[in-house]
Amino acid sequence: MITATSFKRYFVSIAAVALAAGSPGGLAWADPFNASETVRLTIDEDTLGASLHAFGKQSGAQILFSETSVSGRAGVRLDGTYTAAAALEALLNGTDLEAVRGQGNTFIIRHRNNQKKETLKEPDLPRRVSDTPAIASDAEADASSPEPLMVNKIIVTGTSLRGITPESSPLQVYSRDDILGSGVTTTEQFMRTLPQNFGGGSTEFTTQGLPTDGGSQNNGAYATGANLRGLGSGATLTLLNGGRVAPTSTIGDFVDLSMIPVSALERIDVLSDGASSIYGGDAVAGVVNLVLRDDFDGAETALRYGRVTQGDLEEARFSQTLGKTWASGNILGTYEYFDRTSLGLSERPEISAPTLLNGGEIEVVDAFNLLPSQNRNSLVLSGRQAVGDKLQLASTVLYSNRRVKNSSVGISNTSSVAISHISSEGVAASLVADYALSAAWDLTLDGNYSHIHNENRQQIILPMPRVPGEAKTRSSLWSVGLLARGDLFDLPGGKMRAALGGQFRREDFDLVLVGNSTIRDGARDISAVFAEVLIPLVGETNSLPGINRLELNLSGRIDDYSDFGSTSNPKAGIVWVPIEKLRLRSSYSTSFAPPTLGQSGALDRGVGVLPYDFIRERLQIPLPDPRLDGVNYMITSGTADNLKPETSRSYTAGFDYTALAGDPSLTFSASYYNIKFEDRLGVTPVPGNLNANYAPGFALADPTLFPEGTVIFFPDADQIAAVISSLTRPITFAGGATALENIGFINNASLTRNLASTETSGIDLQINYQIATDFGQVTASLNSNYIFDFIQRSSDTTPSVQTLNTLYYPVDLRLRGQLGLQRGGFSGSLFVNYVDSYKTDTTQSAGNIGSWTTADLSLTWDFDPGTSSWLNGSSIGLAITNVFDTMPPRTPPQSGFSITGYDPANASPLGRFVAFELRKSF
Repeated sequence: MITATSFKRYFVSIAAVALAAGSPGGLAWADPFNASETVRLTIDEDTLGASLHAFGKQSGAQILFSETSVSGRAGVRLDGTYTAAAALEALLNGTDLEAVRGQGNTFIIRHRNNQKKETLKEPDLPRRVSDTPAIASDAEADASSPEPLMVNKIIVTGTSLRGITPESSPLQVYSRDDILGSGVTTTEQFMRTLPQNFGGGSTEFTTQGLPTDGGSQNNGAYATGANLRGLGSGATLTLLNGGRVAPTSTIGDFVDLSMIPVSALERIDVLSDGASSIYGGDAVAGVVNLVLRDDFDGAETALRYGRVTQGDLEEARFSQTLGKTWASGNILGTYEYFDRTSLGLSERPEISAPTLLNGGEIEVVDAFNLLPSQNRNSLVLSGRQAVGDKLQLASTVLYSNRRVKNSSVGISNTSSVAISHISSEGVAASLVADYALSAAWDLTLDGNYSHIHNENRQQIILPMPRVPGEAKTRSSLWSVGLLARGDLFDLPGGKMRAALGGQFRREDFDLVLVGNSTIRDGARDISAVFAEVLIPLVGETNSLPGINRLELNLSGRIDDYSDFGSTSNPKAGIVWVPIEKLRLRSSYSTSFAPPTLGQSGALDRGVGVLPYDFIRERLQIPLPDPRLDGVNYMITSGTADNLKPETSRSYTAGFDYTALAGDPSLTFSASYYNIKFEDRLGVTPVPGNLNANYAPGFALADPTLFPEGTVIFFPDADQIAAVISSLTRPITFAGGATALENIGFINNASLTRNLASTETSGIDLQINYQIATDFGQVTASLNSNYIFDFIQRSSDTTPSVQTLNTLYYPVDLRLRGQLGLQRGGFSGSLFVNYVDSYKTDTTQSAGNIGSWTTADLSLTWDFDPGTSSWLNGSSIGLAITNVFDTMPPRTPPQSGFSITGYDPANASPLGRFVAFELRKSF
């Protein structure tokens, strides 16, 4: 029998075996893009465009072409073994098109226009098929061409250079087929499937920031942010088409994934490495780049409906896409409507639990939503136009509005049941101009603008109705940047490439309590200059035994913040190819992330004065010291002044190994990471994830448990005066206290400060296999993350605590396996998801939380174009999430986060969900 322990041991050993296989004398390997190597192809499509797509899928090549150039051209049947050059020659035979070799495994299909055809030649090493985007640039175009080749610029995540991918950093790329084929309905649902993305950040499951997000930050809009490595939603930079988007939440710390329509996505890039030298200081844990579709000819209509098999939650999604291409440009528009009803706690009795309300135990199951209801309208418009031979203009506009309704219990056992109505409206627009200075250099001028406005109207309904409160947040940014990139000169190992650029960015954020006052008001100007070079030390012309290729990738960025001064952040990467089949890589980088505008512009510092006996009775806290009997106390809240930036350093090392190429194909990829994140902003963590009112008892039992100044017992007049002088909000008296007198202690556990540090390390392992069989194309893959350490310190004066494998924190092992089959018009995938078992906390009396294994199924049938006229271009799909309706492991309820008996960081309460989809292209 395989136990969890033996399974983890087996998982870690896979990486070692795969690395050993990369040594000389390992498994046989062949390069399908070498003119002398062959690939098994079976292509039988009616159109040339479909034939080229099939060639790319079966060979692993990235094919770039305009829909206009292949429109109306018949497909070519291929069934046999071909070299890449011979296959493309056969597919394009009799047309005026040619295949031009790009960087890596990229081919550009273009009109000949009497240009000399470039010979398809062997590259340095095939790019990773599963996790590298297509790269299209004129850098590899024929030098004898009278004018530079004008092709669409493909966004490359993680580098400013032209014609390369960031090979020294771990990069995963999920195509449109990957996203839609996973069976998800929304962008945030897809991100939750990735083992590298931790679910314990800011999500729609709770409005309160979970421990890895600082514990006190209010989501407010039930938005969902990416959270790579579990370092908090604010530590992952989310981009749209390579540009920044205005952040959401009540402090403006993350981009709302739920505002991005999945129907408009072309791909999602996940760079799980520090990237502050490219994008700026807040790319600590990595970058998620959402790339929108920008090239489609025709019309596409899609309708999807799904619901849980237990309960009333249901979803509907409708999308309409219209596109038109012509010789020098294109235009594309996508509209998406999404609607979902709520999931109530009463529909999940397996995880329901009684909740304390006003000191008594009553059932509030009917008043509690596990998932809020929401609906969204989104519209994306994009266009591209070449102006002459050298200038190309491109623009994209995204508009989304979202409405959410939720019923929840407050953040403590004494709070009430509330109904929240939230509306969010976001706009993101970009304009990019690319100008070809020469065959080797181009210049890019880009401008971006985005904003998001949230309104949160909350009404207390229990224990008695109260007047609704309303809060409004407004977040906006605009930027302009200039980037020059191209080739410097030839080195023995190849061309030295360089990029140099600058950017100016303006950010604004405010939070207003309607009818009250402004709580947060911040603005910031950022000026930046950055540079990047690729230095090929060893290449094809000067390769040595054991060194087929050796490259250095160096980048650096200087940012000047109007409120926090200047910082410089470098990054160094190295790629070493000892033999053709194996690529070794490593990188080192630093980051400097200033507080968000909602934190640096906070006007929320307040203090409450209460009798200690009052709160003890409400929370049933024993008297920790007789001297505290009958005293009043002060509890501070909000954000401290004199905040400092958060800093980090990141190190990665890994390999990419192609054991088999062509048919069958087998690849391994592993990446080790080690990140140290210091001066993190947050509240003081209290053992057991209890709220701040429990801190005094812990502080008396162990004075070293909290940072200095967290609880000040029996303060003198000067200490009380210092707190009062720092306030930006009026003093609140409650529980019978009426004056600032008889103060037994000051509790600062709820005050957001630069306190914590986090250090985490782990390994990602990916395996991809593909083979053509008599019954179809079979694929299998494994994407997994194993965490060695997740160590936190409340401050420099407190001990380090291993929070890995505890409630609301990352679990050491997560994986997602896939088995797929494609035969004719049928394609299907079975996914298996696994989350390891863990404990409620690190004490000896900690409870066990079981492992969680679920299965997802996605089936699609594309109708044969010859079936009938009305079915031409149609497809139907069936997706089942959590096929066996496996409920999440039971956990203790946590009223401090408005969470009942499950862990939203590592599980979902949704249960089995069945969806049908109809899609029609015209």
